[in-house]
Amino acid sequence: MKINKWMVLLVILSLIGTGILYPYLPEQVPGHWNVKGQIDRYQNKTWVFFTAMLPLLLYLFMTVLPKIDPKKKAYLKHTKAYDVTRIMIVLFLVIIHWVTITVALGYDINVGFVMRILTGILFILLGNYMSQIRPNYFFGIKTPWTLANEQVWKKTHRVGGYSFIIMGIISIVTAFLEGQMGWMVMMVGIVAAVLYPFVYSYLLFNKIEK
Repeated sequence: MKINKWMVLLVILSLIGTGILYPYLPEQVPGHWNVKGQIDRYQNKTWVFFTAMLPLLLYLFMTVLPKIDPKKKAYLKHTKAYDVTRIMIVLFLVIIHWVTITVALGYDINVGFVMRILTGILFILLGNYMSQIRPNYFFGIKTPWTLANEQVWKKTHRVGGYSFIIMGIISIVTAFLEGQMGWMVMMVGIVAAVLYPFVYSYLLFNKIEK
C-alpha cells in the first residue's frame, strides 16, 4: 500500500504543535475517561508525545500489513476501503489527541459527546465500505467461518456493513442523550454490531455446509 503524504504531514504538524504547547501543559494530563465522560486516570505530561506519535505508528503498521498478508492480492481489490479505513483511524486518533491537550490546558469540552459523534462517523464510514473487503487475514470480519468459505465472507461483510451503519447512527443519536443512559445504549449497540456478524457467519456457514 502506498503512503499518503498528506496523512504523514498531518501527524508531523500535530507532533510539532504538541511540542510547542508542551511547556504550557500541567504535569499531569488526562489519560482515560470513564463511561460518564469523566477523567478517571491521569498520566505524566510526556504521555502526549506518545498519543501524538500513535497515529503515525499505526498508519505505518497498517501500510506494512498488506505486504506480509498471504492473501496480499486481495488488497488490490479493496484498495479504496483499506485506504479510507487507514485515513479515518489516523484522523480519529489525532482528534482524540488534541481533545486531550485542550482539556489539559483547562478548556471545558464535553468529551463524551465528542467521542460518540466520532465513533458514530467512524462506524458509518466503515460500514459503507465493508462489502468491498475481500478475503484476507488482517482486514475485515475474520471469523473461522468467513475465513473458511468465501461466500460466507462476502455475505457476512454485506450484513456487517449494515450493522455498522446502524450502530454509527445510534452512536450519534446517543450523543444527545443526557446522563449515563447514552453511554449504555451506545455500548449495547457496539456489542450488538460486533456480535451479530459473528453469529451470522456461523449460522450461514452451517447452512451452506448442510
